[in-house]
Amino acid sequence: MDPQSSAQDIPRCDLCETAIVQNYCDFCHVKLCKPCIGEHISDEYYKHNIVPFQERRSTLIYPKCETHSHKNCKFQCEDCNNIFVCSSCIASEQHERHKFVEVTEVYKSKKKIIKKDREELENYISPSYEETALQLENQLANLDGGYEKLTLAITKEGEQWHRKIDVIINKMKTEVNEIKVKHRDILMKHLDENKQIQSLIKQTLLAIEKIEKSTEVSSTTEYSSKIREFSKIPSKVQVSLPTFISKPIDREKLYKLFGHITPLATASVKNVPSLKIDTASKYLQYFD
Repeated sequence: MDPQSSAQDIPRCDLCETAIVQNYCDFCHVKLCKPCIGEHISDEYYKHNIVPFQERRSTLIYPKCETHSHKNCKFQCEDCNNIFVCSSCIASEQHERHKFVEVTEVYKSKKKIIKKDREELENYISPSYEETALQLENQLANLDGGYEKLTLAITKEGEQWHRKIDVIINKMKTEVNEIKVKHRDILMKHLDENKQIQSLIKQTLLAIEKIEKSTEVSSTTEYSSKIREFSKIPSKVQVSLPTFISKPIDREKLYKLFGHITPLATASVKNVPSLKIDTASKYLQYFD
Protein backbone atom coordinates (compact mmCIF):
# COMPACT_ATOMS: atom_id res chain seq x y z
CA MET A 1 0.00 0.00 0.00
CA ASP A 2 1.19 3.49 -0.85
CA PRO A 3 2.18 5.21 2.47
CA GLN A 4 1.16 8.61 1.14
CA SER A 5 -2.27 7.31 0.07
CA SER A 6 -2.69 5.55 3.43
CA ALA A 7 -1.91 8.78 5.29
CA GLN A 8 -4.51 10.64 3.26
CA ASP A 9 -7.17 8.11 4.29
CA ILE A 10 -6.68 8.82 8.01
CA PRO A 11 -9.50 11.10 9.23
CA ARG A 12 -8.33 14.54 10.38
CA CYS A 13 -9.77 17.05 12.82
CA ASP A 14 -12.36 19.34 11.22
CA LEU A 15 -11.08 22.36 13.21
CA CYS A 16 -7.29 22.31 12.84
CA GLU A 17 -7.38 19.99 9.78
CA THR A 18 -3.97 18.54 10.67
CA ALA A 19 -4.20 16.39 13.81
CA ILE A 20 -5.58 12.87 13.71
CA VAL A 21 -9.18 12.73 14.89
CA GLN A 22 -9.78 11.18 18.31
CA ASN A 23 -13.25 12.38 19.29
CA TYR A 24 -16.55 13.30 17.74
CA CYS A 25 -19.30 15.77 18.65
CA ASP A 26 -22.48 13.76 18.30
CA PHE A 27 -24.57 16.93 18.39
CA CYS A 28 -22.71 18.99 15.77
CA HIS A 29 -21.36 15.99 13.82
CA VAL A 30 -17.82 17.37 13.87
CA LYS A 31 -14.57 15.37 14.04
CA LEU A 32 -12.21 16.61 16.77
CA CYS A 33 -8.71 16.06 18.10
CA LYS A 34 -8.02 16.33 21.85
CA PRO A 35 -6.61 19.92 21.80
CA CYS A 36 -9.60 21.25 19.77
CA ILE A 37 -12.34 19.93 22.09
CA GLY A 38 -12.11 22.93 24.41
CA GLU A 39 -12.45 25.40 21.55
CA HIS A 40 -15.43 23.54 20.13
CA ILE A 41 -17.47 23.43 23.36
CA SER A 42 -16.57 26.97 24.43
CA ASP A 43 -19.77 28.55 23.05
CA GLU A 44 -22.55 26.43 24.62
CA TYR A 45 -21.04 23.70 26.71
CA TYR A 46 -24.29 21.99 27.73
CA LYS A 47 -25.52 21.26 24.20
CA HIS A 48 -22.40 19.42 22.95
CA ASN A 49 -21.90 15.70 23.39
CA ILE A 50 -18.28 14.61 22.94
CA VAL A 51 -17.77 10.88 22.41
CA PRO A 52 -14.86 8.70 21.21
CA PHE A 53 -14.61 8.72 17.43
CA GLN A 54 -15.41 4.99 17.29
CA GLU A 55 -18.75 5.66 19.04
CA ARG A 56 -19.78 8.54 16.78
CA ARG A 57 -23.43 9.01 15.84
CA SER A 58 -24.53 6.87 18.77
CA THR A 59 -26.11 9.69 20.80
CA LEU A 60 -29.71 10.51 20.05
CA ILE A 61 -30.53 14.17 19.48
CA TYR A 62 -33.94 14.73 21.04
CA PRO A 63 -36.21 17.57 19.94
CA LYS A 64 -36.48 20.57 22.23
CA CYS A 65 -39.75 20.95 24.13
CA GLU A 66 -41.86 23.81 22.77
CA THR A 67 -43.33 24.45 26.22
CA HIS A 68 -40.23 23.88 28.35
CA SER A 69 -37.36 25.08 26.17
CA HIS A 70 -34.67 23.96 28.62
CA LYS A 71 -35.73 20.32 28.35
CA ASN A 72 -35.55 17.65 25.63
CA CYS A 73 -38.57 15.61 24.60
CA LYS A 74 -37.90 11.96 25.32
CA PHE A 75 -41.52 10.81 25.13
CA GLN A 76 -44.51 10.91 22.81
CA CYS A 77 -48.12 11.31 23.94
CA GLU A 78 -50.31 8.71 22.27
CA ASP A 79 -53.48 10.57 23.28
CA CYS A 80 -52.28 13.81 21.63
CA ASN A 81 -51.49 12.52 18.17
CA ASN A 82 -48.01 11.35 19.23
CA ILE A 83 -46.63 14.83 19.88
CA PHE A 84 -43.22 15.08 21.53
CA VAL A 85 -43.33 15.83 25.28
CA CYS A 86 -40.76 16.25 28.02
CA SER A 87 -40.88 15.06 31.64
CA SER A 88 -42.44 18.34 32.73
CA CYS A 89 -45.20 17.95 30.14
CA ILE A 90 -45.97 14.46 31.44
CA ALA A 91 -46.45 15.85 34.97
CA SER A 92 -48.72 18.68 33.76
CA GLU A 93 -52.53 18.67 33.97
CA GLN A 94 -52.70 18.93 30.16
CA HIS A 95 -51.45 15.33 29.83
CA GLU A 96 -53.01 13.89 32.97
CA ARG A 97 -53.82 10.18 32.62
CA HIS A 98 -52.43 10.12 29.06
CA LYS A 99 -50.47 7.24 27.60
CA PHE A 100 -46.84 7.87 26.75
CA VAL A 101 -44.22 5.96 24.81
CA GLU A 102 -40.46 6.42 25.01
CA VAL A 103 -38.95 8.09 21.96
CA THR A 104 -36.03 5.66 22.04
CA GLU A 105 -38.38 2.73 21.46
CA VAL A 106 -40.08 4.50 18.56
CA TYR A 107 -36.67 5.52 17.22
CA LYS A 108 -35.35 1.95 17.30
CA SER A 109 -38.51 0.58 15.68
CA LYS A 110 -38.43 3.22 12.93
CA LYS A 111 -34.71 2.61 12.36
CA LYS A 112 -35.45 -1.05 11.69
CA ILE A 113 -38.19 -0.10 9.22
CA ILE A 114 -35.87 2.44 7.55
CA LYS A 115 -33.10 -0.13 7.23
CA LYS A 116 -35.53 -2.68 5.84
CA ASP A 117 -36.94 -0.11 3.41
CA ARG A 118 -33.46 0.82 2.20
CA GLU A 119 -32.54 -2.83 1.63
CA GLU A 120 -35.76 -3.52 -0.25
CA LEU A 121 -35.38 -0.36 -2.33
CA GLU A 122 -31.75 -1.15 -3.16
CA ASN A 123 -32.12 -4.90 -3.69
CA TYR A 124 -35.56 -5.29 -5.27
CA ILE A 125 -37.51 -2.18 -6.22
CA SER A 126 -34.76 0.01 -7.69
CA PRO A 127 -33.24 -2.84 -9.79
CA SER A 128 -36.72 -3.61 -11.16
CA TYR A 129 -37.14 -0.02 -12.33
CA GLU A 130 -33.61 -0.04 -13.77
CA GLU A 131 -34.37 -3.24 -15.67
CA THR A 132 -37.61 -1.78 -17.03
CA ALA A 133 -35.85 1.47 -18.02
CA LEU A 134 -33.13 -0.51 -19.82
CA GLN A 135 -35.73 -2.55 -21.66
CA LEU A 136 -37.57 0.60 -22.76
CA GLU A 137 -34.31 2.24 -23.85
CA ASN A 138 -33.47 -0.84 -25.94
CA GLN A 139 -36.91 -0.73 -27.55
CA LEU A 140 -36.45 2.96 -28.34
CA ALA A 141 -33.00 2.26 -29.80
CA ASN A 142 -34.48 -0.42 -32.09
CA LEU A 143 -37.59 1.60 -32.97
CA ASP A 144 -36.30 3.21 -36.18
CA GLY A 145 -34.83 -0.06 -37.46
CA GLY A 146 -38.08 -1.92 -36.82
CA TYR A 147 -40.18 0.65 -38.66
CA GLU A 148 -37.68 0.73 -41.53
CA LYS A 149 -38.19 -3.03 -41.95
CA LEU A 150 -41.96 -2.52 -41.89
CA THR A 151 -41.77 0.22 -44.53
CA LEU A 152 -39.42 -1.91 -46.64
CA ALA A 153 -41.86 -4.84 -46.51
CA ILE A 154 -44.67 -2.58 -47.74
CA THR A 155 -42.44 -1.19 -50.51
CA LYS A 156 -41.47 -4.70 -51.66
CA GLU A 157 -45.11 -5.76 -51.72
CA GLY A 158 -45.90 -2.66 -53.78
CA GLU A 159 -43.12 -3.49 -56.23
CA GLN A 160 -44.47 -7.03 -56.55
CA TRP A 161 -47.94 -5.62 -57.24
CA HIS A 162 -46.46 -3.32 -59.89
CA ARG A 163 -44.78 -6.30 -61.56
CA LYS A 164 -48.01 -8.29 -61.54
CA ILE A 165 -49.97 -5.33 -62.93
CA ASP A 166 -47.31 -4.85 -65.63
CA VAL A 167 -47.72 -8.53 -66.58
CA ILE A 168 -51.50 -8.05 -66.87
CA ILE A 169 -51.06 -4.86 -68.91
CA ASN A 170 -48.58 -6.51 -71.28
CA LYS A 171 -50.89 -9.50 -71.66
CA MET A 172 -53.79 -7.21 -72.56
CA LYS A 173 -51.60 -5.30 -75.04
CA THR A 174 -50.72 -8.62 -76.67
CA GLU A 175 -54.42 -9.47 -76.91
CA VAL A 176 -55.06 -6.07 -78.53
CA ASN A 177 -52.36 -6.72 -81.13
CA GLU A 178 -53.81 -10.15 -81.87
CA ILE A 179 -57.30 -8.64 -82.29
CA LYS A 180 -55.85 -5.96 -84.59
CA VAL A 181 -54.34 -8.66 -86.82
CA LYS A 182 -57.72 -10.42 -87.03
CA HIS A 183 -59.40 -7.11 -87.72
CA ARG A 184 -56.95 -6.38 -90.53
CA ASP A 185 -57.43 -9.88 -92.01
CA ILE A 186 -61.23 -9.47 -92.09
CA LEU A 187 -61.00 -6.08 -93.83
CA MET A 188 -58.37 -7.35 -96.30
CA LYS A 189 -60.49 -10.40 -97.20
CA HIS A 190 -63.52 -8.26 -98.01
CA LEU A 191 -61.36 -5.75 -99.85
CA ASP A 192 -59.78 -8.49 -102.01
CA GLU A 193 -63.21 -9.95 -102.85
CA ASN A 194 -64.47 -6.50 -103.74
CA LYS A 195 -61.47 -5.77 -105.97
CA GLN A 196 -61.85 -9.11 -107.77
CA ILE A 197 -65.45 -8.26 -108.66
CA GLN A 198 -64.37 -4.74 -109.66
CA SER A 199 -61.80 -6.31 -112.00
CA LEU A 200 -64.48 -8.54 -113.57
CA ILE A 201 -66.79 -5.53 -113.97
CA LYS A 202 -64.05 -3.57 -115.77
CA GLN A 203 -63.42 -6.53 -118.09
CA THR A 204 -67.16 -6.81 -118.81
CA LEU A 205 -67.41 -3.05 -119.56
CA LEU A 206 -64.52 -3.29 -122.00
CA ALA A 207 -66.23 -6.25 -123.74
CA ILE A 208 -69.54 -4.40 -123.93
CA GLU A 209 -67.89 -1.28 -125.37
CA LYS A 210 -66.20 -3.45 -128.01
CA ILE A 211 -69.48 -5.15 -128.94
CA GLU A 212 -71.29 -1.81 -129.06
CA LYS A 213 -68.80 -0.49 -131.57
CA SER A 214 -68.78 -3.72 -133.58
CA THR A 215 -71.20 -4.60 -136.41
CA GLU A 216 -70.55 -8.30 -136.19
CA VAL A 217 -73.76 -10.19 -135.76
CA SER A 218 -72.29 -13.20 -133.99
CA SER A 219 -70.64 -11.29 -131.15
CA THR A 220 -73.81 -9.37 -130.48
CA THR A 221 -76.09 -12.41 -130.57
CA GLU A 222 -73.75 -14.45 -128.42
CA TYR A 223 -73.62 -11.70 -125.74
CA SER A 224 -74.83 -12.91 -122.29
CA SER A 225 -75.78 -10.31 -119.69
CA LYS A 226 -74.02 -10.43 -116.38
CA ILE A 227 -76.04 -7.68 -114.71
CA ARG A 228 -77.80 -10.15 -112.48
CA GLU A 229 -74.44 -11.48 -111.34
CA PHE A 230 -73.02 -8.02 -110.67
CA SER A 231 -76.23 -6.53 -109.29
CA LYS A 232 -75.69 -8.28 -105.97
CA ILE A 233 -74.19 -5.13 -104.44
CA PRO A 234 -71.89 -6.09 -101.61
CA SER A 235 -72.90 -4.84 -98.18
CA LYS A 236 -70.57 -2.40 -96.52
CA VAL A 237 -68.46 -4.14 -93.95
CA GLN A 238 -68.05 -2.23 -90.66
CA VAL A 239 -65.84 -3.98 -88.15
CA SER A 240 -65.97 -2.12 -84.85
CA LEU A 241 -62.83 -1.50 -82.87
CA PRO A 242 -62.70 -3.25 -79.51
CA THR A 243 -62.94 -1.05 -76.44
CA PHE A 244 -61.33 -1.27 -73.06
CA ILE A 245 -63.85 -1.28 -70.22
CA SER A 246 -62.18 -0.51 -66.95
CA LYS A 247 -63.68 -1.48 -63.64
CA PRO A 248 -64.07 1.13 -60.90
CA ILE A 249 -61.38 0.88 -58.28
CA ASP A 250 -62.73 0.29 -54.80
CA ARG A 251 -59.97 1.80 -52.68
CA GLU A 252 -61.18 0.13 -49.51
CA LYS A 253 -61.23 -3.34 -51.07
CA LEU A 254 -57.91 -2.67 -52.76
CA TYR A 255 -56.40 -1.63 -49.41
CA LYS A 256 -57.66 -4.82 -47.76
CA LEU A 257 -56.51 -6.95 -50.69
CA PHE A 258 -53.02 -5.42 -50.54
CA GLY A 259 -52.62 -6.35 -46.89
CA HIS A 260 -53.07 -4.80 -43.49
CA ILE A 261 -50.96 -3.39 -40.68
CA THR A 262 -51.53 -4.89 -37.27
CA PRO A 263 -52.28 -2.31 -34.56
CA LEU A 264 -49.92 -1.56 -31.73
CA ALA A 265 -50.07 -4.23 -29.05
CA THR A 266 -49.00 -2.98 -25.65
CA ALA A 267 -48.47 -5.71 -23.10
CA SER A 268 -47.61 -4.84 -19.52
CA VAL A 269 -45.80 -7.61 -17.69
CA LYS A 270 -45.83 -7.03 -13.96
CA ASN A 271 -42.37 -7.28 -12.45
CA VAL A 272 -43.22 -8.02 -8.82
CA PRO A 273 -40.28 -7.99 -6.42
CA SER A 274 -40.12 -10.69 -3.77
CA LEU A 275 -41.43 -8.49 -0.96
CA LYS A 276 -43.48 -9.49 2.04
CA ILE A 277 -47.18 -8.73 1.79
CA ASP A 278 -47.22 -6.02 4.46
CA THR A 279 -44.21 -4.27 2.94
CA ALA A 280 -45.66 -4.41 -0.57
CA SER A 281 -48.89 -2.84 0.69
CA LYS A 282 -46.90 -0.11 2.32
CA TYR A 283 -45.09 0.70 -0.93
CA LEU A 284 -48.35 0.94 -2.80
CA GLN A 285 -49.15 3.95 -0.61
CA TYR A 286 -45.99 5.69 -1.88
CA PHE A 287 -47.22 5.58 -5.49
CA ASP A 288 -50.90 6.42 -4.89
